[in-house]
Amino acid sequence: MTSKFKIRKGGNGGKRSVRGRIFATILSLALLALIIPTQALAAKDIKVERMNILVEPEYDDPRVLVVMEPILSEDTELPQKVEYLLSKKMPDITVGMACEIPEGQGHRCKVYDTKEAGDFDELTYSVDTARTLFFEYYYDPFSGQKEAEDGKKSFVYEYKASYPIGNLEIQVQEPLKATDYKIEPASENISEDQQGFKYHTFSFADVKAGDVLAFNVDYTKTDKEPSIQKTTQPVNNEEAGFGESQAGSSSVRWIMFLVVLMIVGGAWAMYWRSQTMGSAVVGAERRVRPKPKGGKGKVAAKAKTKAANYCSNCGSEADGNSKFCSDCGSEIG
Repeated sequence: MTSKFKIRKGGNGGKRSVRGRIFATILSLALLALIIPTQALAAKDIKVERMNILVEPEYDDPRVLVVMEPILSEDTELPQKVEYLLSKKMPDITVGMACEIPEGQGHRCKVYDTKEAGDFDELTYSVDTARTLFFEYYYDPFSGQKEAEDGKKSFVYEYKASYPIGNLEIQVQEPLKATDYKIEPASENISEDQQGFKYHTFSFADVKAGDVLAFNVDYTKTDKEPSIQKTTQPVNNEEAGFGESQAGSSSVRWIMFLVVLMIVGGAWAMYWRSQTMGSAVVGAERRVRPKPKGGKGKVAAKAKTKAANYCSNCGSEADGNSKFCSDCGSEIG
């Protein structure tokens, strides 16, 4: 028994389905482009092979300069997102450089993010290829202190490890014109360089993530001039106050969002245009499909018989014995 209904062949339904799948694919890829950069760099296992930290009060600026140089272990996977924990006991932090150092390429500085983490602020940025990192910032412990006539000054430096560190070395420098310099805990390793700077060096092995090391420094210095004059500018175009780069990071996210929005909008416009053009073509085909022409005598009779084998709905030619159009499924009367 032959079925009364037949599957419609041709038409525009299949094309629309393909276009819909293409549009959905483009939309998915666009959304992934926005999501992947933030998700792909989720924190993995990070180990620091060794790290040097240099603390320099009133070195080239009336504030305290801190320079950190971590080297990631070989088994730390890259790309990676690294973090530094900055104690809130160090006021008015201004970040100078947050970089990775690819071999032979100099400092490659990054946009960073900050957020609160209890008694510390967490600063993060992405590392793409280099295991040697560089992080530099200033903080101002002296601005809130009452200026004593005898020039007595004091500050606290506090470090909290974000990751396990194989070997950590912290050097605290004395200002050139400082007197009565005291640091607690005291160091047994004190050295002096050719410029006359003295360094109090502390070495630690197998530092665990979360370990906190604190140093209290007191000295006397009557003038306000730094030990040396600053001769070079940071690699970044300008120093950013702690947290100010969040605006730059947000700008990057907004730009990415607008790019994705443009991609999605363009894909939607193409999809809508293809749908409209497809409908117009089908309508045009229906309008221009040739109709059988009549004639005289036997020729006219033959033409008349043939005309009966065209679908009155879409104009498609039907098989001689078909009762339903193979294109649109309409009954042929």
